[in-house]
Amino acid sequence: MDRRYKGLIIAGVFLLGVVTFCKIQQRGDITYATAVGTVRTGKTLDVRKGPGTKYAYVKSGSTKVSLKNEERVTILAQNKTWYKIRVKKGSRKTTGYVPMKNLAVMSGDMETEVYGKAYPSAVLVRSRAVKSGSLMRVNGAAVRLSKNKKVRIQSESVMYGVKYYKVSFSYDGDRMQGYVPADSIRAEYKSAMQGVITTSRQVTLRRKAGSTEIVKAVDGTSIVMTNGTEVLMLSEKIISGVKYICVDVTYNKKTYRGYVTANLVRFLTIKREDVVNGEQENLFVEKTTPTPATAAPATAAPSGESSSDSSSGSTKVLTDTEFKKEMVKQGFPSSYITALQALHDKYPKWTFKAYQTGIDWSTAVDNEGKVGLNLISNSKSGAWKSQEEGAYDASTGTYIPFDGSTWVTASEKAVRYYMDPRNFLTESGIFQFESLEYQKDVQNQSGVENVLKNTPMYKASYEYTDDAGKASSITYSRTFMDAATLSGVSPYHLASRVKQEVVTGPTSMSSSVSGTVKGYEGIYNFYNIGANNSTKAGGAVANGLSWANKDTTYMRPWTTKYKAIVGGAQYLGSNYINIGQNTLYLQKFNVTANNTYNHQYMANIEAPWSEALKTAEAYGSDKADMSLVFSIPVYSGMPSEICAIPSGETQQSTQTVQTVSSNNYLKTLSVKGYAFSSPFKSGDDGHQTYSLKIGKTVGSIRIDASPVSTTAKVSGQGKKKLSKKKKTKTYVVKVKAQSGDIRKYKIKVNRKK
Repeated sequence: MDRRYKGLIIAGVFLLGVVTFCKIQQRGDITYATAVGTVRTGKTLDVRKGPGTKYAYVKSGSTKVSLKNEERVTILAQNKTWYKIRVKKGSRKTTGYVPMKNLAVMSGDMETEVYGKAYPSAVLVRSRAVKSGSLMRVNGAAVRLSKNKKVRIQSESVMYGVKYYKVSFSYDGDRMQGYVPADSIRAEYKSAMQGVITTSRQVTLRRKAGSTEIVKAVDGTSIVMTNGTEVLMLSEKIISGVKYICVDVTYNKKTYRGYVTANLVRFLTIKREDVVNGEQENLFVEKTTPTPATAAPATAAPSGESSSDSSSGSTKVLTDTEFKKEMVKQGFPSSYITALQALHDKYPKWTFKAYQTGIDWSTAVDNEGKVGLNLISNSKSGAWKSQEEGAYDASTGTYIPFDGSTWVTASEKAVRYYMDPRNFLTESGIFQFESLEYQKDVQNQSGVENVLKNTPMYKASYEYTDDAGKASSITYSRTFMDAATLSGVSPYHLASRVKQEVVTGPTSMSSSVSGTVKGYEGIYNFYNIGANNSTKAGGAVANGLSWANKDTTYMRPWTTKYKAIVGGAQYLGSNYINIGQNTLYLQKFNVTANNTYNHQYMANIEAPWSEALKTAEAYGSDKADMSLVFSIPVYSGMPSEICAIPSGETQQSTQTVQTVSSNNYLKTLSVKGYAFSSPFKSGDDGHQTYSLKIGKTVGSIRIDASPVSTTAKVSGQGKKKLSKKKKTKTYVVKVKAQSGDIRKYKIKVNRKK
């Protein structure tokens, strides 16, 4: 047996449990994790109110809370030689303390801090985690870390492929902190440190640092790790300027050793808790026999939280005064509150939470404003497009495309406009801040049915065969609830996303979920994952079904509707939502502590706003009755004035967002009597061409279109004459926003042979 694992077994009454990480949390600059432990004991293990035997037992009514053999608990923090834990008893969660010796992790003990030493001489310290970050200075001189200078690693981030550590250290008698490249610090691993793989793709374990040789399991398969895979970090090497971490990973119940690049793995620690003030908290052992107490009802809401009823999704509605106090308490600046108050007045069941990024506004804009990172349609006016070096060719007067031929770099003004949350505190724009995590206390099956109204899935069931071969019947709404439970993703978001992706009418859905597409019979893809546009036969639908039919991850192949809905939800959760990017805004502008400014799946800077429009429409008028939660970013150093629209129109009062609308999207687009080969959906950005076929003798068609915004004007619709000699004809429908911006939609008419 490897000596690092012998410490997991202690002779005596207690046999220690193995701990696995279950959730990463952010506390300021340090990445902390909760951990799950399994108790193994010949006796029951009592939970105490504080870290020591002098503290009273935790009780439920008059009964002590005790842990049984094999019972699982969540480790929250370390307090000297005790762990603070959370355990669920019945319908209630209880927090308390148990000795550290009764729980263990792979590395022996949970670490609360990570240290390292600078090993090149004169490591420069910067104020930001980028190469262009200004140097930290004292009395005009740049701050440098001497060789073997000890530092505490506070956080990790990857910027443009380079990993940085945020470190704290002593300097001339003062405590300082700043950023240095990770390859300039040699971490102290002791015997081993707990770690976790953080990536949106699969990672193979390499036999040597810098080598392409893959470690294989005893059955010959490659050792593959995905986001969230637990590892034991043992040491590090730098090969050709790239840092590699030596790790142990468990695969099919066997442990394998190899290397991964440092960018793909992070340290995991738990919070170090100060000594509990027993007198203040009244946690010490009672000196008199306590009077038996009656257990509180399981449905009672915790103190300080709004009461809720999970069966109805109802929440306590705050008065105007209570609401304003709550917004101030959360740290919303006054420039947010007026607009939020207006939304609260109309939608009193909605909850607004401040997401304190801890990032300086100008720093965020600088990082998101890099050439090629955030793109915008070339059809926009010049104020929206960047003329920075690399984004604009001054010699030809043209903008340089970064995706296809029409997507160019957004200007700094455009970045500021779309990044400023205050511009979108409207009935539709707010949905880019909707929390996409499963809110068990407010989200329920009846709410899912509300989202599914006017679709074939509303109050509808389907038949499927489970893995045991048993035929079952289940409603779509129940399936979305199951998907939420297994993925941690909001069932409302899942239902809304499916509604946007595959619903083509009140009684019809796309072929992606028919199970009848040739070559992919019995395969379903409700989220159109992998359905990239293509010129090959079957196009995007075939690509999506091909993705759904291969591999075994996320319940694939998706041979039933149930697997497609639930497995697709797991994919969405594991790659974005459950690693902190839990809103459309954060998926576009990653200002979380995890891969800050990277791992942004939408290049189109308008995507959060466009998707928010679709989401609001999917919810329909029923959204007023839904208990929705919105997580809205707040930056430090934000300008007092809301960032203006790039084309220079006057900006809003804080209540109405803007007096001049830049909305140039179509709500409807159709040709009377004909269907497009790919259905139009409200909010489409005009990127694709809509095709249809007409008969040989047809002499005219009628194009109908209406804008999303009532202030926009549409041209190019109405009756169109067709020459019988032409085989194809393309028509352009233009939408001119109140701001003057024009968006084009193309319709291609093909005459049958």
